[in-house]
Amino acid sequence: MSRALPTYHAALCDAVATGLEAGAVVRLRARGASMRPFLRDGEDVRIVPVRIETIRPGDVVLVRTEGGAALHRVLAIDLRAATLLTKGDSVRAGDRATGLDAVVGRADAVLRRDRWIPLDTRARRLLGCFVSRVLAPREPLRALARLILSVRRLTAARPFR
Repeated sequence: MSRALPTYHAALCDAVATGLEAGAVVRLRARGASMRPFLRDGEDVRIVPVRIETIRPGDVVLVRTEGGAALHRVLAIDLRAATLLTKGDSVRAGDRATGLDAVVGRADAVLRRDRWIPLDTRARRLLGCFVSRVLAPREPLRALARLILSVRRLTAARPFR
């Protein structure tokens, strides 16, 4: 387990939390590549207030980290221990367990090509968990396979003498 690196400054996180507590819906620009392919760097994400008891595995939440905040997917929740486990979809290791009080809000949609795409449907939560748990850890193997295929194509194009 690793710690979630802050993508957003703590002051911005505080401002988002204040807005959400007042009942507002907040639009936040996604930063970084840890949530690809579901959230791309520079896309707008809609953050909504969330009650802790309604958070489910697969939800994308804005969570406070050391020195800021990050938008990551919930992989597991333990209400008795008051903790949740989050992870960026495209990174191999999950974040350290986080207290439920660190959750600021839930991302319910992403703006892509002038259209809001929901993130909080059952299908998207399941697909997100699959990508995060199964595909992301295999990314180094896929990169190695792409490299091998590239080298094979180059050597096939020019026979050795």
